Amino acid sequence: MTTGTETDTQALRALLSASGPFLSVYFDLDPRPEMGLDAEERWQGLCRNLAGQGARADELDALTRRFLSSQPGSGVLAAFAAGGEVAHSAVLPGFDQRDLALRASLPHLLPLLTWRQDHPAHVVAVVDRTGADLRLYLDGATEGAGRTVIGPDDEIERNRPGGRSQMRYQHRAEDSWEHNAVKVAEALGTALAEVDAHVLMLAGDVRARQYLTKHLPTWVRRDVSIRSVSGSRSPDGAWPHRMAQVETETCRAGQEQTTVLLRGYTEQLSPHGHAVEGIYATVRALADGALRTLLITDGLAGRRSAWLGPGPTDIADQPASLPQDLKPVVRADLADSAVRSALLTGADVRVLASGIPSNPAQGIGGLTRYT
Repeated sequence: MTTGTETDTQALRALLSASGPFLSVYFDLDPRPEMGLDAEERWQGLCRNLAGQGARADELDALTRRFLSSQPGSGVLAAFAAGGEVAHSAVLPGFDQRDLALRASLPHLLPLLTWRQDHPAHVVAVVDRTGADLRLYLDGATEGAGRTVIGPDDEIERNRPGGRSQMRYQHRAEDSWEHNAVKVAEALGTALAEVDAHVLMLAGDVRARQYLTKHLPTWVRRDVSIRSVSGSRSPDGAWPHRMAQVETETCRAGQEQTTVLLRGYTEQLSPHGHAVEGIYATVRALADGALRTLLITDGLAGRRSAWLGPGPTDIADQPASLPQDLKPVVRADLADSAVRSALLTGADVRVLASGIPSNPAQGIGGLTRYT
């Protein structure tokens, strides 16, 4: 059974339920020689920036300990501190994100959510005629859970001496390939359902893949995007190249999911549709607990404010819109406030790149619940 990840919704909800203010840090652990500074010098500069924003020494010390425990070159460190300790952290590999340090009422999750949506749940399967090696990835997982499938038949060679027995040996081997493919197909269906994945990366023996594809469950062939990557089960040195291909294809799958979501959103933008756009309508839907999916552009952060009470639906674009007896009320960034309300009320969040014509007005919108 797979477990949660450092970027899963449950972990982010726990972070959002903590008391602020928060320090939010995104720090590239890869060398940046073009800046003329090593990683420690860059980190010291980031800490000075946070101190200038009012960060406490114990919070900076906690963040620094987390930075020092990180492996150089492993990706972008996303860390969030509050109350003198690191409340949550994750290393996001393959992420193009500039160094960022903020002190605010809420954690700044938009970059982390951007990385997570480009890493949807998926399964990598490397197959041959005897079975398969599987690796299962939850949404936003930085590491997958390994699993090996061994087929029931071990007679896979059809190269036997000639004569009248040759055809019998060939048919017996091909029957074994097919029986093994059936076992792998069943295991793949189980694995995809377990992590709720709609992306399958398939590598390995061409003939084994042909048999496997034929026996995949109907729902997999209908609902899952199957993508080819290179390599085999033998130790052929193809693993780094295959993982680079998996990274590329996974990001492409995430972007395609965003495109499909935006298309559905546009179709629902009608007087009787299940979509809202703009700050006022979206914040109202969040306050009503009516939003199913929040759509928010990455350029909205830092531009507008919202007012929050203690509850997930205590959100307004003007302080007068909240009940007068609600306490405490804090002012926070609108983008971070919308993300908090969405995640704590069970809504999904999709971060959109700025400048896309189909983006919602004012950079924020969403799909509402049908019931």
